[in-house]
Amino acid sequence: LAFLPFLALAWAWELRVTASLVVDLFPQAVVVERVTEPQGIVVVYQASQAEAVFRYHDLDLRRRGWVRVKYEVKKGEWKAEYRKGKAKAKLSVKDKKGRVEVRLKEGD
Repeated sequence: LAFLPFLALAWAWELRVTASLVVDLFPQAVVVERVTEPQGIVVVYQASQAEAVFRYHDLDLRRRGWVRVKYEVKKGEWKAEYRKGKAKAKLSVKDKKGRVEVRLKEGD
C-alpha cells in the first residue's frame, strides 16, 4: 500500500523504510502524504519549518548509528548522505510553501 488513510498515519510514529533503515516521524507536524518508493519513502508534512524537520530527521538517523558524510544546503532544500557500515542512505528535505517534503532512501 503506497497510501494509507490520514488517521492511520497519525499513529505510525516509527517507520521502517528498509531492513536497516528506520525513522521516526517529526512530531510537531501533521503527515499529509506518505509514499513508499523502491528502497525509500517520501513523507509530506503540513509544516513550514523545513530546517527544523531536517534537523529532527538528521539527529534521529545519527542516534540510530548512521554517520553523516555529506551535508548541503541550497535555497529551501537540505540534503545529507549517511553511512552505517557498508550501508548508505540519503536524506532530502524541501520547503514546499506550507508543506515540507522529506525523501529518505537507502543505497546509492
